[in-house]
Amino acid sequence: MCELFAVSSSDTVEMRYDMREFARHGGQTHSNRDGWGIVYALDRDAYLYKEPAAAATSGLEKYVADHPHGTRLMIAHIRMATAGEPALCNTHPFRRVRGGTACHLAHNGSLPELAAAPPYQQFHSEAVGDTDSELALLILLNRLEQAGEKADARFDIFTHFCGEMRALGDCNFLYTEGERMFVHAHKRRYETEGVWGPPRAPGLHMRSLAPGEPGWRARGAALDGSPARAIMFASVQLDDADWVSLPEGETLLVERGEVLARSNSHAGQNQFS
Repeated sequence: MCELFAVSSSDTVEMRYDMREFARHGGQTHSNRDGWGIVYALDRDAYLYKEPAAAATSGLEKYVADHPHGTRLMIAHIRMATAGEPALCNTHPFRRVRGGTACHLAHNGSLPELAAAPPYQQFHSEAVGDTDSELALLILLNRLEQAGEKADARFDIFTHFCGEMRALGDCNFLYTEGERMFVHAHKRRYETEGVWGPPRAPGLHMRSLAPGEPGWRARGAALDGSPARAIMFASVQLDDADWVSLPEGETLLVERGEVLARSNSHAGQNQFS
């Protein structure tokens, strides 16, 4: 199954995502061999590296590992194809520019009913590839056009959109607008001794760094710097610290290392800071 990872920080840090351990999830010990991508946000733009090949054997991955970018927001994705062949146009994260800001989506899960659903047929002509994930991004961006620039309105639309997508399949989302990130936790399939089980929660885990904590090291990732605040999200817990398993259906709005809003439509809870 696909793997997601993200970091949001209050201050600029260097994310050394060399994937030497994580890349083994991308082709050496696990089944997701169909592509990988990393976004390093920088104000309204972002560096985007992606490739439709196993991260474990990638020369581009080694370049990225040896040339980290200073950033306050980074997201990464390693892919196992469930819709769309291994190709650059089908490799996450997907990018579009709206309102002068680079927007990206990385998706873990499968939405098998999305492409055939009549309400979404109009978006097929805008897609470069043929994945349900890219189609989901196009639908979300269309919804957000009605929201204006206020973060709370955009978060409400994102939360409603995620509920809409949950009815069609499994959908853990990392969606970014510049240095702002929207997170949705749902269900994912887990591999045990080479066998994939049915989707189940948790789909994402969250970990906060202690204020001023001098860097962080884990399997396949490292953070150099001492930010006042930093939050990480991952499909799998990357170290032995206390990660929080996000409840099924939880959405969060995160910016510069701080959770500004969270909602769980299943539980009927909504909170905005």
